[in-house]
Amino acid sequence: MKILASDFDLTLYVDDLDTVKRNVSAISRFIKQGNVFCIITGRNYSSIKKLLNQYHIPYHYLICQDGAKIFDSLDYCFSTEYLSREKIEKVLPIVEKYQFSYYLDDGYNETNNLDDCVKIACRLESRVDDAEKLISELDSNSVYAYLSSSHINIVDRSVNKKIALEKVLVHADCYKEDLYVIGDSINDLEMLTAFQGAVMKNHHSKLDSLGKKSYSTLAQYIEELERN
Repeated sequence: MKILASDFDLTLYVDDLDTVKRNVSAISRFIKQGNVFCIITGRNYSSIKKLLNQYHIPYHYLICQDGAKIFDSLDYCFSTEYLSREKIEKVLPIVEKYQFSYYLDDGYNETNNLDDCVKIACRLESRVDDAEKLISELDSNSVYAYLSSSHINIVDRSVNKKIALEKVLVHADCYKEDLYVIGDSINDLEMLTAFQGAVMKNHHSKLDSLGKKSYSTLAQYIEELERN
């Protein structure tokens, strides 16, 4: 048995609908062969669940907000890592200093409750230089911040995809040697460093140093896993 953890945006879910359909078909076949499939994303549950239902994408585990929320196949959330009120109150003045608009996310929707927040999302608005300065300044505040295509994402320092997958391995009673991962972006770095796997052909330049084999589609990677 193998367990495969795939990033969602630009890995499983891409602009080309035919490719998405091929990916979903490959995932379904992989699962029918007795393997475990996990989706791991920076999105919140509500955002990704709409797409999972729309494209009928099966999974055993769903990891949201880069690992702040972990769900099983019945969508029961068995792990949550909050961003504490103390850290939020330290971070927000820094965000406001750079004049980024932002919202708090409870893992499902936007929230105003500082005691039920797992992530702060700052809207990028094409201000990449200011974003890099903000991320650098946040680095000393016990949070993990990274730049996606449209947001600066801020979660607790204890949250990343590697840590989340370690929890899934325990829950699934699987070994590290059974786990394979694939992704394309900077928030995939920790899991790609820790576990065997691959990158998408179009990936963040910071992943080049890992020396991972690249694939044009998720379906192609699944086909190789099935052959070995």
